[in-house]
Amino acid sequence: MKRIMSAKPETCTRIAAMALLGMLLFTPALHAQQGKAPKGSSKPTVLAKIGKYDLSLEEFERQYIRNNGGEAAAARSTNAERQEFLELLIKYRLKVHEARAKGYDKDAEIVKELQEYRNSLALPYFTERALIDPKIRELHELQKEEIRAAHVLVRVVNDSEGNPDTTAALNKALDILRQAREGVPFDTLAARHSDDRGTSEKGGDLLYFTAGMTLPAFDRAVYSLTKPGELYPTPVRTMFGYHVVKLIERRPSRGELQVSHILVRTNPDEPGDTTTALQKLNTIIDSIKQGHSFAELATRNSEDPGSAAKGGDLGWVTRRKFVPEFELVAFDLKEGELSRPVRTQFGWHVITITGERPPKSFEDAKQELKELYRRYSYEEDNKAFLQQIYDGYGITLKDDVLTQLKSSVDSTATTSAPGWYNNIDEKLRKAKVATFKGGGLTIDEAIRIIEKNQDLQSKPLNTRSLREVMELAAQKEVLRIETENLETRYPEFGSLMQEYQEGVLLFKAEQDAVWNQVKVEEERLKAFWEQHRSEYTWPDRVRFSEIFVTSDSVSKVLRDSLDKGVPFEELAERHTQRAGYNSKQGDWGLQPVDANELTRRVQGMQDGWVEGPHKFQYGYSIVKKTGKDQAREKTFEEAQSEVSSKFQEFESKRLESEWIEGLRKKYGVTVNNAVLEKAFGTLTQGRS
Repeated sequence: MKRIMSAKPETCTRIAAMALLGMLLFTPALHAQQGKAPKGSSKPTVLAKIGKYDLSLEEFERQYIRNNGGEAAAARSTNAERQEFLELLIKYRLKVHEARAKGYDKDAEIVKELQEYRNSLALPYFTERALIDPKIRELHELQKEEIRAAHVLVRVVNDSEGNPDTTAALNKALDILRQAREGVPFDTLAARHSDDRGTSEKGGDLLYFTAGMTLPAFDRAVYSLTKPGELYPTPVRTMFGYHVVKLIERRPSRGELQVSHILVRTNPDEPGDTTTALQKLNTIIDSIKQGHSFAELATRNSEDPGSAAKGGDLGWVTRRKFVPEFELVAFDLKEGELSRPVRTQFGWHVITITGERPPKSFEDAKQELKELYRRYSYEEDNKAFLQQIYDGYGITLKDDVLTQLKSSVDSTATTSAPGWYNNIDEKLRKAKVATFKGGGLTIDEAIRIIEKNQDLQSKPLNTRSLREVMELAAQKEVLRIETENLETRYPEFGSLMQEYQEGVLLFKAEQDAVWNQVKVEEERLKAFWEQHRSEYTWPDRVRFSEIFVTSDSVSKVLRDSLDKGVPFEELAERHTQRAGYNSKQGDWGLQPVDANELTRRVQGMQDGWVEGPHKFQYGYSIVKKTGKDQAREKTFEEAQSEVSSKFQEFESKRLESEWIEGLRKKYGVTVNNAVLEKAFGTLTQGRS
């Protein structure tokens, strides 16, 4: 934060503006316009008046919660902490007032930047609201129930000519479905016909799962079934082939369970060991039933070293974290209930549930759902979503114009070639190459779109590719039109753009009023240094040179050479393997005495002494002490870069403080402290 405030940027860039927004604790989020109360609500309570701006208590609470750790932290906050945050909001508003007063919101460069930012944000935002949000809500609703289903998989194999024989696979799946309807046991059909080796011998049983754990088409099919034993009416096509699907059970999701167990291992090579292990486990179970602590017995007896030390605790888990035999029993237990002995590949277990959490609310699960959805079906859904928009506009390419365009460009070039469009005459440039509902796209407009979009670069200008490029350009224009009124359709998008605009304006205002006014002159720096010279000091330091090699034997040979009188500097220049040190003849310069193992060793040496080789880092070092410097204040020349940085920081704060004070007098600020004392009242009552 200090670095941002003390920097002296030359231009108002998007990155810098966003950094400033972050510094001021504002994040893009749902941000209600000031002075507008939600429909049906009472007039907002004014906490502070900043010029003509009414800062409501509701806005203050919303911003505080968003930027200070959520509702719980807000409810615990002290009046001093709230005052501090209110001061930030007041400064923010004063700076934005001043920026608008100076006309920065009409500055051509800023207007262009804001438009470019909006263009880059509009489609992702629209996709998020119109596609992703509804889809993840749907996913969350489905996940409230868990499904147990069975399937028979028929893979699609290639025919004699090497082509996928989907007809044969579909016919086989239909025949299996017919047999299942006629009463042939499903587990028999799975054993005979399923190409899923993992489940074929288990009756095709997939055990329990929730939406998002399989594939979209499979999920849609099984979640449409309601009665145990019900068959999906048609084979389900996925990337794996055709599935014949049967519902075994659907029930409310358990959420997360905290599971503990005690394991008695068995030796698969000794059949008698199974009986002995079971007897031992039954003895442990009897002790638990008699009132002995499960955790203490687990610590003493469990042969699972990972959980025994924690009293058998396996932590909080969801479905499909354990082997099937273990999971089926664990998720059927109630909290505090003890299981029967459970056999798995690891041995015999007794299981208990020590805690249970219900499925997460939509808000709590939202980020996880987004990540799941992007892996699950976003790509396919997004293609369909965009295609629906394109179809709604009815994009049509004009073949006659395309023909003229083709004859006006070099078909061997690409859209990345400089001036590829120079030979297109003005009349043709104004002709519409595509039409759609409510408008069309001229060739000139298409060229501008191509030039601005990286994904339309390097496209060949031959007949086929040129048609594709023009269609893509028309699609981009349609999407621009579709997102033109986002501020009306989604008021929070307007708020997001307002916050970004205010951040850019604020940055520009602060740049002109503060950062550009910081004058770094040697005379002023020296005066600042004189006032603070005790803050700029050197610790005790030593100077030494080093010959560093990675081979023990080579280090010994070099030491022999030194002992025979070869100059240290000559050997260092020729042989040291520390990068960048050959040209310096191994010289480290002055280093703090406690910087590392070498400096601590050199500290006790006399000037001119040579020691080593000693093991150091990834090799061997021979060192020669060449000097020392006792702790002292730095000279101005030595401290100049630090002084300059500190001075800029100090001067920026001083100028900002004076600027803010002037803005307070110019616009006026009044705060209703009685209103501030009521902040988060509903949160506090809810926790009392």
